[in-house]
Amino acid sequence: MPDYTKTEFEIIEGQFHDGLGTYAEITLANEIIKTYEIDQQLIDYGNSIEKMNSAIKRLSSKDTAREIFTAEIENIKKGSAECVTLLRSKFSIQNPTGVLHSAKDFSNAKAADLQIICGETNRILLSVKTDKSGKVAIADGQTPFIFEKWAHRFFQMSRFEYDHLLVELGYDSENHMKTHYLNVAKFVATVLIAKLGIENYQIDDFSQARSTNIDAVKYLLNQLLFYKKGSDNCHVVVIDRKTGKVKWETLLDSIDIDRLTLSDVAFVPSRPRYGRLIGSEFGIKIQGKTIVSFQVKHKRGKARETDRKSQFLDITTRLRI
Repeated sequence: MPDYTKTEFEIIEGQFHDGLGTYAEITLANEIIKTYEIDQQLIDYGNSIEKMNSAIKRLSSKDTAREIFTAEIENIKKGSAECVTLLRSKFSIQNPTGVLHSAKDFSNAKAADLQIICGETNRILLSVKTDKSGKVAIADGQTPFIFEKWAHRFFQMSRFEYDHLLVELGYDSENHMKTHYLNVAKFVATVLIAKLGIENYQIDDFSQARSTNIDAVKYLLNQLLFYKKGSDNCHVVVIDRKTGKVKWETLLDSIDIDRLTLSDVAFVPSRPRYGRLIGSEFGIKIQGKTIVSFQVKHKRGKARETDRKSQFLDITTRLRI
C-alpha cells in the first residue's frame, strides 16, 4: 500500500495532470512546427516535464499510478501526431509561418491554447484538452463566481432574482451559502427547476423530470456552444490520455438546437449518495444522451483534512464528447 493518504495522492495527481495539460499543448505545437518545417524554434516544454517527473517521483515505487502516468505521457505524444494529420484534412493548412503558445491569456473567456499563423490575417485558434472520462470543461468552465459566470450567463438570471433566491433558501449572503457546497447544490437545482420550467421532479431525483421551457433550453445550449469555443471562437481538440485518440467535437456540436422540442429534453437522475439530502452534479440529456453536466465541488487537497473540507470550491460545467 502507498505510504500516503488519499488527500496527498490527489495533490500529486493534480500536479501531474497540470503538467500534462501544458505538455499536450506544447507537444502539439512542436509537431506542427516540425511537420510543416516552419522556420521557428521548438517551444520549450521543460517546465511541464519537470512538473510531471516531480509528481511521479513522489509516488511510491509500487504504486500503479506510475505506469498510468507514464502511459498518459506517451498517449499524448501519439495523439499530437495524429492531431497534425487531422489538421491537414480539417483545415487544409498550407505553408503556416508560425505557432504561438497563448495558453496564459484566458481573459474575457478566451479559450485558445495555440495559434497557427497562416498569413498576415489568417490564424487558426486551437483549444487543446486532455481527457479520460468523456468530458471537457468549457471556457470559464470552473468558476467560483456563481452569479456572473453561471446563473446569469446560462440562465439569464438577474441580480434581483439571484439575491431574492438566496434569501428564499435561507442565506443572508452568498458567502453564507458557500460555507457548504451542498447549499450551492440546492441553489443550482433550484435555478434549473425555475429557469427551465422543470416539472415532475423530486429534489433528490430528476429521473422523471421534464422541462416546459424550450426557449430557455435552447438559450442554455447556444451559450454552452459559445463558451465551448470561447470568446475567441477557437476550435477544440481533445486528446484522450488513456488511448491517444483525438476528437474534435462534443455531442452538443451534432445537435440542431433550433429544431429541438420539449420531448427531446430530459435530465440525469442526480440522486444523492451516502445519505446526503441532495446530489452535487446535475445533467441535461438531449435525445437520450447526456450533453452537459454541472458539478458543484467542495475544497479538496490540503483542505480535505480540515474543517474547510465542505466549503464550496466551484461549479464545473463540462460537455460530453
